[in-house]
Amino acid sequence: MDLNDMPYLLLGALASVRDDSIKTVDDMVGKGRELAEGTKSKARSVADDKKLEATIQELVKKGRKESKELVEAVGKVVTDTLDSLGIVTKADIKDIDRKLSELEKMVSGKTAKKKPAKKKAAKKKAKKQPAKKKAAKKA
Repeated sequence: MDLNDMPYLLLGALASVRDDSIKTVDDMVGKGRELAEGTKSKARSVADDKKLEATIQELVKKGRKESKELVEAVGKVVTDTLDSLGIVTKADIKDIDRKLSELEKMVSGKTAKKKPAKKKAAKKKAKKQPAKKKAAKKA
C-alpha cells in the first residue's frame, strides 16, 4: 500500500462504516417499529378481550333473565291449562290438607267438650233410674 492510496483507504473505510451504520440504524428502527406495533396489537388485544368479556357477561345476564321469564311464562300456561281442565294440583291438595287439619282440630276440640257433657248426662240418668225403682217399690 502506498501513501497515495491512504486517502482512498480512509474514504473506503468511512463509506463502509457509513453503510454499516445506516444498515444498523435501519435495523434498529425496524425492530423499534415491530415492538411498537406489537405493543399496540397487544393493547388492542387486551382491549378486545375486555370488550369480549363484558359482552359475554352481558349475554349471560340477559340469558338468565330471559330464561327466568320463559319458565314463568310456561308455568303460567301450565297452571292455566290445569285450571281449565279441572285437574287437581299440588297446591290444591296442600290447601285441602290444611283445611282438613283445621277441621280435625275443631272436631277434636268439640269432642273434648262433649265428653264432660256426656258424663253429666250419665249422672242424670243414674239419678233418674233409682227414682223409677222407688216408684216401682211403692206399687
